[in-house]
Amino acid sequence: MPKLEPKVIQKELEKGEVRPVYFLSGPERMKAREIVKKIKRTTLQGEASNDFNFENWDGSETGIETILDSAQSGSMMGGTKLIVVRNAEEIRALDPLARFLESMERTSSGKMLGKPEEFQTVLVFVSKGLDGRKKAAKVITEISAYVPCEEVKETEREAWIDFLAKRREFKLTDSERLALRGLEPWNLEIIDQEISKLELVGSDEGLRAQALRSGVSAFAQDDFIDAIFVRDQKRALGLVHLFSQEVETQLPFLGLLAWNLRQLKQFILEQEARAPSLERRNPMLVSKLERWRKFWNRHSIQNLEHSLFEIDFSLKNTRLMGLGLWTEMVFGTRLSQRES
Repeated sequence: MPKLEPKVIQKELEKGEVRPVYFLSGPERMKAREIVKKIKRTTLQGEASNDFNFENWDGSETGIETILDSAQSGSMMGGTKLIVVRNAEEIRALDPLARFLESMERTSSGKMLGKPEEFQTVLVFVSKGLDGRKKAAKVITEISAYVPCEEVKETEREAWIDFLAKRREFKLTDSERLALRGLEPWNLEIIDQEISKLELVGSDEGLRAQALRSGVSAFAQDDFIDAIFVRDQKRALGLVHLFSQEVETQLPFLGLLAWNLRQLKQFILEQEARAPSLERRNPMLVSKLERWRKFWNRHSIQNLEHSLFEIDFSLKNTRLMGLGLWTEMVFGTRLSQRES
């Protein structure tokens, strides 16, 4: 089966048709997220999701065998079960999935598109990419509904900007449209965030211009924080220059990073002591902390605390440029052989 463009999948879903296995692959997360929403709506046919008809797995924490066992067991209450697997690029070996797809193709008489009730399970993998060098990749791209969620081409940026603004029923000026087109890094999530900020600001032209100028730093925060706490130096180094130029930007962000570190430190201590949480945390934050904790111990956390203190002290008391301080901190998060 050739690659299926997102618009092809969307048309199928609008007709109430689904495929038993989807593999959404690529860096454009908003495309993938929107497709998953539509697959969920079509598969569950308007019913509320529950523990019997919907499962949400994380590929960095769950083996492929567990996921496939669940897919083959179906729903305990009957009907079609939807399984969404995020961070599928973290799954170590996809060969069992390839065998599962080959078996499905043989036993289903080639039926790979139909109404939800015709399938016991609809399985959706969401991945940042797929290594084409691996043998399993060929099977996945040929048998599953392989949907590339690729970066938006520069020539298509303006059309996407207009689409996102229209979806919010928000009118952009020509200068704002031009500024959004030229933002770097550029993806649909960034642009949607920026349009949302403009929408909140309202009609004040000065505030709208200021909101756009501060936009990239705001976007960089979440990505940089995640990169630091999964100790992904390459990704962190690619982002650090976006917010390390002005003290007014760095100090609030430093506070946000320190807050996340305190949350992680407390979470690890609670897990080690098997003690209940001292505070009520947002489920999304808990999910992040569970993902991050595997990369840290008390010693490495202390090292990061010391690095953040040095940045804070230097920014407030010296004339040192922030970029060097932040870069040094990123290099300090390197995983040692003992830890890995």
